[in-house]
Amino acid sequence: MIYLASKSPRRTELLQQIGVEHKIIDIEVDENISSSNSPQENVRALSVLKCQEGVRKVLTDDVGSFPVLAADTIVVLGDKVFGKPELESDAISMLLKLSGKTHIVMTAVTVGIISKDQAKFHTINVASNVEFAKLTEIDCKEYCKTNEPFDKAGGYGIQGYGSAFIKKIDGSYSNIVGLPIHEVVELFKELGISYWNKK
Repeated sequence: MIYLASKSPRRTELLQQIGVEHKIIDIEVDENISSSNSPQENVRALSVLKCQEGVRKVLTDDVGSFPVLAADTIVVLGDKVFGKPELESDAISMLLKLSGKTHIVMTAVTVGIISKDQAKFHTINVASNVEFAKLTEIDCKEYCKTNEPFDKAGGYGIQGYGSAFIKKIDGSYSNIVGLPIHEVVELFKELGISYWNKK
Protein backbone atom coordinates (compact mmCIF):
# COMPACT_ATOMS: atom_id res chain seq x y z
CA MET A 1 0.00 0.00 0.00
CA ILE A 2 1.24 3.50 -0.87
CA TYR A 3 -0.21 6.99 -0.79
CA LEU A 4 -0.39 8.83 -4.12
CA ALA A 5 -0.07 12.60 -3.69
CA SER A 6 -1.73 13.30 -7.04
CA LYS A 7 -5.27 13.60 -8.37
CA SER A 8 -4.15 12.64 -11.88
CA PRO A 9 -6.42 9.85 -13.18
CA ARG A 10 -3.61 8.83 -15.54
CA ARG A 11 -1.18 8.15 -12.68
CA THR A 12 -3.86 6.16 -10.88
CA GLU A 13 -4.50 4.08 -14.02
CA LEU A 14 -0.78 3.39 -14.49
CA LEU A 15 -0.39 2.21 -10.88
CA GLN A 16 -3.52 0.05 -11.17
CA GLN A 17 -2.13 -1.45 -14.37
CA ILE A 18 0.73 -3.05 -12.40
CA GLY A 19 -1.34 -3.89 -9.32
CA VAL A 20 -0.10 -1.16 -6.95
CA GLU A 21 -2.61 -0.72 -4.13
CA HIS A 22 -2.79 2.98 -3.37
CA LYS A 23 -4.86 5.67 -1.74
CA ILE A 24 -5.05 9.19 -3.17
CA ILE A 25 -4.08 12.14 -0.97
CA ASP A 26 -5.56 15.48 -1.96
CA ILE A 27 -2.78 18.11 -1.80
CA GLU A 28 -2.41 21.73 -2.86
CA VAL A 29 0.98 23.22 -3.73
CA ASP A 30 2.16 26.33 -5.54
CA GLU A 31 3.36 25.01 -8.92
CA ASN A 32 5.17 28.18 -9.96
CA ILE A 33 8.61 27.47 -11.38
CA SER A 34 11.78 29.48 -10.96
CA SER A 35 13.18 31.01 -14.14
CA SER A 36 16.69 30.82 -12.65
CA ASN A 37 16.51 27.01 -12.37
CA SER A 38 16.91 24.48 -15.19
CA PRO A 39 13.82 22.48 -16.25
CA GLN A 40 15.34 19.41 -14.51
CA GLU A 41 15.76 21.36 -11.27
CA ASN A 42 12.22 22.75 -11.47
CA VAL A 43 10.50 19.43 -12.13
CA ARG A 44 12.53 17.79 -9.37
CA ALA A 45 11.75 20.58 -6.88
CA LEU A 46 8.01 20.39 -7.60
CA SER A 47 8.00 16.61 -7.22
CA VAL A 48 9.75 16.87 -3.82
CA LEU A 49 7.41 19.69 -2.73
CA LYS A 50 4.33 17.60 -3.59
CA CYS A 51 5.75 14.61 -1.73
CA GLN A 52 6.59 16.73 1.32
CA GLU A 53 3.04 18.08 1.37
CA GLY A 54 1.69 14.52 1.06
CA VAL A 55 3.85 13.34 3.95
CA ARG A 56 2.79 16.35 6.05
CA LYS A 57 -0.85 15.42 5.43
CA VAL A 58 -0.27 11.76 6.32
CA LEU A 59 1.50 12.70 9.57
CA THR A 60 -1.17 15.29 10.45
CA ASP A 61 -4.06 12.89 9.81
CA ASP A 62 -2.21 10.00 11.51
CA VAL A 63 -3.50 7.50 8.94
CA GLY A 64 -0.57 5.07 8.88
CA SER A 65 3.03 5.39 7.79
CA PHE A 66 2.84 4.05 4.25
CA PRO A 67 5.22 5.45 1.60
CA VAL A 68 4.05 8.57 -0.25
CA LEU A 69 4.59 8.88 -4.00
CA ALA A 70 4.43 12.19 -5.86
CA ALA A 71 5.36 13.20 -9.39
CA ASP A 72 5.58 16.21 -11.64
CA THR A 73 5.68 16.17 -15.44
CA ILE A 74 6.76 18.99 -17.75
CA VAL A 75 7.17 19.45 -21.49
CA VAL A 76 10.35 21.20 -22.66
CA LEU A 77 11.16 22.58 -26.11
CA GLY A 78 14.59 24.21 -26.31
CA ASP A 79 14.80 26.26 -23.13
CA LYS A 80 11.03 26.79 -22.83
CA VAL A 81 8.86 24.88 -20.36
CA PHE A 82 5.24 24.23 -21.36
CA GLY A 83 2.77 23.91 -18.49
CA LYS A 84 -0.97 23.21 -18.64
CA PRO A 85 -2.90 25.59 -20.92
CA GLU A 86 -5.82 27.43 -19.35
CA LEU A 87 -7.38 28.89 -22.48
CA GLU A 88 -7.96 27.53 -25.97
CA SER A 89 -5.60 30.20 -27.33
CA ASP A 90 -2.85 28.95 -24.95
CA ALA A 91 -3.34 25.35 -26.08
CA ILE A 92 -3.28 26.27 -29.79
CA SER A 93 -0.14 28.38 -29.31
CA MET A 94 1.63 25.50 -27.48
CA LEU A 95 0.64 22.88 -30.05
CA LEU A 96 1.77 25.04 -32.98
CA LYS A 97 5.15 25.57 -31.29
CA LEU A 98 5.53 21.79 -30.83
CA SER A 99 4.39 21.15 -34.42
CA GLY A 100 7.02 19.43 -36.58
CA LYS A 101 9.61 19.43 -33.79
CA THR A 102 10.99 17.03 -31.17
CA HIS A 103 10.42 18.00 -27.56
CA ILE A 104 11.30 16.43 -24.22
CA VAL A 105 8.86 15.17 -21.60
CA MET A 106 10.43 15.10 -18.13
CA THR A 107 8.93 13.49 -15.06
CA ALA A 108 10.40 13.62 -11.59
CA VAL A 109 9.12 11.04 -9.12
CA THR A 110 9.65 11.35 -5.38
CA VAL A 111 8.94 8.68 -2.77
CA GLY A 112 8.81 9.68 0.87
CA ILE A 113 9.51 6.93 3.41
CA ILE A 114 7.99 7.77 6.80
CA SER A 115 9.66 6.61 10.00
CA LYS A 116 8.08 7.79 13.27
CA ASP A 117 7.47 11.50 12.65
CA GLN A 118 10.17 11.98 10.02
CA ALA A 119 10.56 11.17 6.33
CA LYS A 120 13.37 10.52 3.88
CA PHE A 121 12.83 11.54 0.28
CA HIS A 122 14.14 9.69 -2.79
CA THR A 123 13.80 11.31 -6.24
CA ILE A 124 14.40 10.11 -9.78
CA ASN A 125 14.20 12.00 -13.10
CA VAL A 126 13.15 10.40 -16.39
CA ALA A 127 13.13 12.03 -19.84
CA SER A 128 11.57 10.92 -23.14
CA ASN A 129 11.82 12.51 -26.60
CA VAL A 130 8.61 13.04 -28.56
CA GLU A 131 8.52 13.95 -32.25
CA PHE A 132 5.38 15.82 -33.34
CA ALA A 133 3.85 15.80 -36.80
CA LYS A 134 3.20 19.08 -38.59
CA LEU A 135 -0.07 20.57 -37.32
CA THR A 136 -2.35 23.24 -38.74
CA GLU A 137 -4.33 25.73 -36.70
CA ILE A 138 -7.48 23.85 -37.73
CA ASP A 139 -6.00 20.59 -36.32
CA CYS A 140 -5.38 22.38 -33.01
CA LYS A 141 -8.85 23.97 -32.87
CA GLU A 142 -10.54 20.64 -33.57
CA TYR A 143 -8.40 18.99 -30.88
CA CYS A 144 -9.37 21.65 -28.34
CA LYS A 145 -13.04 20.71 -28.87
CA THR A 146 -12.25 17.38 -27.15
CA ASN A 147 -11.20 19.31 -23.98
CA GLU A 148 -8.21 16.96 -23.76
CA PRO A 149 -5.48 19.66 -23.84
CA PHE A 150 -6.56 21.57 -20.74
CA ASP A 151 -5.21 19.49 -17.84
CA LYS A 152 -2.05 18.28 -19.53
CA ALA A 153 1.46 19.68 -19.71
CA GLY A 154 2.19 20.77 -23.28
CA GLY A 155 -1.49 20.77 -24.14
CA TYR A 156 -1.80 17.18 -25.35
CA GLY A 157 -2.40 13.65 -24.10
CA ILE A 158 -0.45 10.84 -25.77
CA GLN A 159 -2.89 8.26 -24.43
CA GLY A 160 -5.89 9.98 -26.05
CA TYR A 161 -6.77 11.90 -29.20
CA GLY A 162 -3.33 13.53 -29.03
CA SER A 163 -1.72 10.23 -30.05
CA ALA A 164 -2.61 11.16 -33.65
CA PHE A 165 0.01 13.94 -33.51
CA ILE A 166 2.91 11.72 -32.40
CA LYS A 167 5.29 10.56 -35.14
CA LYS A 168 7.89 8.94 -32.90
CA ILE A 169 8.94 8.55 -29.29
CA ASP A 170 12.34 7.71 -27.85
CA GLY A 171 12.18 6.57 -24.24
CA SER A 172 9.47 5.60 -21.76
CA TYR A 173 5.88 5.82 -23.02
CA SER A 174 4.40 5.77 -19.50
CA ASN A 175 6.69 8.68 -18.60
CA ILE A 176 4.94 10.75 -21.28
CA VAL A 177 1.58 9.75 -19.81
CA GLY A 178 2.78 10.99 -16.41
CA LEU A 179 4.54 8.22 -14.48
CA PRO A 180 7.56 6.19 -15.72
CA ILE A 181 6.41 2.78 -14.50
CA HIS A 182 9.59 0.76 -15.05
CA GLU A 183 11.72 3.31 -13.19
CA VAL A 184 9.13 3.62 -10.39
CA VAL A 185 9.14 -0.16 -9.87
CA GLU A 186 12.95 -0.15 -9.79
CA LEU A 187 12.82 2.59 -7.15
CA PHE A 188 10.29 0.59 -5.11
CA LYS A 189 12.60 -2.43 -5.23
CA GLU A 190 15.60 -0.32 -4.21
CA LEU A 191 13.65 1.07 -1.23
CA GLY A 192 12.23 -2.33 -0.23
CA ILE A 193 8.63 -1.30 -0.95
CA SER A 194 6.28 -4.19 -1.66
CA TYR A 195 4.32 -2.78 -4.57
CA TRP A 196 2.52 -5.69 -6.20
CA ASN A 197 -0.93 -6.37 -4.81
CA LYS A 198 -1.24 -10.06 -5.68
CA LYS A 199 -4.91 -11.06 -5.69
